[in-house]
Amino acid sequence: MLRGKVMPVPSRMSLRRIPTSLHLPVRIAYATGWESLVGTHTSQALQFVCEFAARLPVLEALDLYFQVVAVPEAMQEMVRTRTLRELEPESLPPLVTLPDLQGWQRARPDLVLAQHRYRRRYRERTLQLARMVGARAAEAVIATHVENALGFTQLLKGTMPVEQATDQYLREFGLAASTAQMVWQRVQARVAGEALTEQYEDPRPPVIEEPVPLVSRTEEGLLME
Repeated sequence: MLRGKVMPVPSRMSLRRIPTSLHLPVRIAYATGWESLVGTHTSQALQFVCEFAARLPVLEALDLYFQVVAVPEAMQEMVRTRTLRELEPESLPPLVTLPDLQGWQRARPDLVLAQHRYRRRYRERTLQLARMVGARAAEAVIATHVENALGFTQLLKGTMPVEQATDQYLREFGLAASTAQMVWQRVQARVAGEALTEQYEDPRPPVIEEPVPLVSRTEEGLLME
């Protein structure tokens, strides 16, 4: 499978191996696929921020999303902007304030140590939860890639095989090898039924004509006598 690379913006994605007549439709497909990925990341980031609102301030939660979910660098600012634009701060639960030592408690080494341990466990648990939610977001992104790749293969149907069209999509969108493998396999599984159906559309076997035997000049002369 293909190795991942930095995902370029749609206008920078290659049209190599694409027929000239399909340059515009393919460029539109790149842009549409990009937009659908931005939409998926935005909805996932918005849900992430809302779910972590009690644990983290919004901006910190949004930064954490970018840490646990592989959002292409060229796409991050757009995702961040759209997430903040769609956010409704008044609907968020209040931020939980961690207990703090007061007065004479700060002079107790055991209490200071206990508080430090509690805060550390709280941060570790927050990161653990973020990774779990990040895995859920990654699944949504993979599903979006599968739909994008399927549309791309349909666009190039008759021009290049499904496998080649899928590789073209994965290459241009710069997916990491592990993610590309999952997308590639799911695309093949989705088109398998269609491919099997197509082979039975015309059940008649092709007519094979027997080749005309070559006749030497000597044999030709004998036949003419």
